Amino acid sequence: MIDWRPLLLAVAAGPLIALTSGCRESPVAPEPRPITLAATYSETGPHSKAGTDMADGYRLAVEMLNEKGGINGREVRLLLLDDGSDPLAAARHYFDFVASDSVDAVLGPYSSPVTEAVMNVTEAAGWPMVASLAAAPELWRGRGRRWSLQLLNPSPSFHQGAVALAAGHGARTVALVYENSTFPAGMARGAREAAAAHGLEIVMDRSYALGEADPMALARAARDADADVFAGSAYFAEALALANAVAESGYAPMLFSLNHGPSDPQFVDRVGEAARCVVGNTPWLPGIQTSGFIAESDDFVERYRRAHGALPDHTVAAGFGAVELVAESMEASLGGDGEIDRTAMRDHLFTQSSRSVLGPFAVAPLGDDQAGAQLALSGVQVQWQEDDSDGLVQRIVHPPESAEGEPCFLR
Repeated sequence: MIDWRPLLLAVAAGPLIALTSGCRESPVAPEPRPITLAATYSETGPHSKAGTDMADGYRLAVEMLNEKGGINGREVRLLLLDDGSDPLAAARHYFDFVASDSVDAVLGPYSSPVTEAVMNVTEAAGWPMVASLAAAPELWRGRGRRWSLQLLNPSPSFHQGAVALAAGHGARTVALVYENSTFPAGMARGAREAAAAHGLEIVMDRSYALGEADPMALARAARDADADVFAGSAYFAEALALANAVAESGYAPMLFSLNHGPSDPQFVDRVGEAARCVVGNTPWLPGIQTSGFIAESDDFVERYRRAHGALPDHTVAAGFGAVELVAESMEASLGGDGEIDRTAMRDHLFTQSSRSVLGPFAVAPLGDDQAGAQLALSGVQVQWQEDDSDGLVQRIVHPPESAEGEPCFLR
């Protein structure tokens, strides 16, 4: 007789074995897909110094964001490509970004001309972009922007505090020198407006094409015009050259204002005594207390100092702040399926008053003539002055409610 008991026992045990096996091997939820932010920056070309500073701000912000758990528990990755300070090269990269399935959001490039070229791509694609370092108001005024937002204070404000200071000290004449591109031209326009408001005469108003500045010739022309105020609007490398040329030419304006340079902690190391009493605008300094979605300013400054052996300037803070605003808008607008809702991101950025390490953030609303232009951030005027050990130190000198000391004048 056949003994069926072993077979029956096996059949009876089968479902139990299967059930037990199923409990042991319950599926593990997959890791959420990382979020990728992409941008170009001027690693090479004429804007390499400031562009690299901005990119360092991007990198540090993503690093500290991931330490806090990323965005809704998702790791954030950063894709940075060199645009060579070339608007067309940057636009080609951003076209690839918005066409890619692996890029979730973009950050802005460096400088107003490069940003303007990139905006043509991101606006057409319907991708929100915080323009980290584009101050030219022409990029927003009358342009019907729907996806592009300005982080910096607009460029016309950059020389206005200096003109006001000089007028209060008895200045009567102004010399303007600027690169003939959107950002510097905006600053020159603001200087003209301030001169008219304070009754100062413009005795020299000279522009030059990109890459064609002759700093010594410009300094000598302003010296020969005997201008009380010399306002130079240029990017970092040419600002350094102008500072040295003014000193070497023997020109001593009552007040020397540069848009780029004086706010950089390393300015005095680059030009030495030529930095004395030079004034410039900055939206932020390491000593100004701010906070944002990722960090308090003190934490940001200390992390940057440990990594780079120097204090950050406003270009680093702007890069960091742009990541904060984008991350905040993403976290507020992620759909239930975890997908990026770019329209919801855009609406959050356009409607919410917020803060970043750089400072307050609020923009003109959709439909406004300046939709996307920064409204909340205002700059301060800093000046290099003598300290107690015969060196030079940076101090805020305007507006009066923020001043750390009285301004110094060269005559």
